[in-house]
Amino acid sequence: MSADLSIIFDEQTYAPNQPYAGGTKFEKHYTRLVGDLQPSGEEFDCAVHLDRSDAVRFWIRNVERKKSSFWLQLPHEKFYPDFVALLKDGRILVVEYKGGHLYEGEAAKRHIGAVWAEASDGKCLFCMPTNRDLSLIDRTINGG
Repeated sequence: MSADLSIIFDEQTYAPNQPYAGGTKFEKHYTRLVGDLQPSGEEFDCAVHLDRSDAVRFWIRNVERKKSSFWLQLPHEKFYPDFVALLKDGRILVVEYKGGHLYEGEAAKRHIGAVWAEASDGKCLFCMPTNRDLSLIDRTINGG
């Protein structure tokens, strides 16, 4: 993989604002600490889906506005997707979960995610599930 596609996460630079305090133990989160994740709700369900996916090797809860976080450039700001996952086949999956009431207003994020994935020549994937349609993650991984 070329340097322009590298994403580096490590335990020392992962800097969440608040540690996850729920009862679910995540097996595949890249760091021992899971940050900025509520113990229930749609984003929590998305995290559980990633953690239980056979295709996912590791995932991380991406923290907004931190030096070590993954971001994509929008016209006037940086966009920090909710989750970044390393798949067992070596591809990178980026997931931005959106509640149904917010989905339509996020066309720019969907567009830049699609452009980023397309520019990766198949090495990176992007999806924006909404309304608890977490099967979109599986369809994105499987090319459907």
